[in-house]
Amino acid sequence: MNSLQMRLSDSRILDLFSGSGALGLEALSRGAGSVTFVEENPKAARLISENAKILTLENQVHVINRKVEQILPDLVSRPPFDFIFMDPPYERGYEEKLLSTWPWDRLLTESGLLCIESAHRQEGGYEPPSTLKITRDERYGDSQLTFYGIKERTTLS
Repeated sequence: MNSLQMRLSDSRILDLFSGSGALGLEALSRGAGSVTFVEENPKAARLISENAKILTLENQVHVINRKVEQILPDLVSRPPFDFIFMDPPYERGYEEKLLSTWPWDRLLTESGLLCIESAHRQEGGYEPPSTLKITRDERYGDSQLTFYGIKERTTLS
């Protein structure tokens, strides 16, 4: 979060596989404008809502209690996000599946970032689709944090 601090002000964030919601709530505490949390576990989703209320952040939080795989139609109807955080359960293939099938160029703003935490498997992260490029890739013990940004669109003259 420290490396993103300067870009968080008033940003729109999507937190996929939210778990406790700690990452999104931390972003709000550092100036993010709003966070949409997607968490399929009802107890965890309820905890996010309760914590947002305790922190008086409930007006900046939208919790969706559904499976990530089912939420895409709802997400593409919303304005794009400045950041999308994804921390899926390790070794289940969510990273590759979502990277290859979701329209990231419609979900992210032009300068937006997709941040994926995964089990460390190889340098360079997961292969991005044609609309994304890897902007940063770092290993932290057994975890890997990979940032993807939108590729510049080229126009034909």
